[in-house]
Amino acid sequence: MSLRGHRVGTAAHVASERFLIVGIGRQLFALSAELVQGLLTIEERGFVSATLTVQGQEYPSLDLGGQLGLAQAGDGQETRMVLLAQAGIRAHIRVDRVHGLVEIEQTQVLPLPCQFRNEERNWYVGLILYGDGVAVGLDSGWLLSGGMQGQGGLQDQRQRLPLRLSDASDTLGKGIAC
Repeated sequence: MSLRGHRVGTAAHVASERFLIVGIGRQLFALSAELVQGLLTIEERGFVSATLTVQGQEYPSLDLGGQLGLAQAGDGQETRMVLLAQAGIRAHIRVDRVHGLVEIEQTQVLPLPCQFRNEERNWYVGLILYGDGVAVGLDSGWLLSGGMQGQGGLQDQRQRLPLRLSDASDTLGKGIAC
């Protein structure tokens, strides 16, 4: 009972999830914090190679910006290598900027618009409002173990996976960044 004579109930547990918000070009992406193993600066990265070795673990390069057809800025003060791992699969992606870590309720992850109706539905988990913009939540399973992985490790990265809506109309045919 509370001081006013009403019963005090416990708040219902609402599942929340943490995301690391990163930028590639002008596009914001949200990576599940459970995937992220660490961040490296350009100086910490050392010699440029396709595979980073950190604490004895190898992290092959995953060209996410190239896969999605996004132009990345040159190496700058904000450039980071994000180390990712899930179910024994490791990789690193280069991002132009790390914007921050956010914790949101799962109900705040907005579903993809109906224009996303083909295989891209497996690439993204939804849209996350962040600051004045929107971050596209990347699906962890697709990112490391599904669509991005091929026979010899990570998928042949010459194949582009465009970030565009699946609509053949003139207005959407050019693609838009969400």
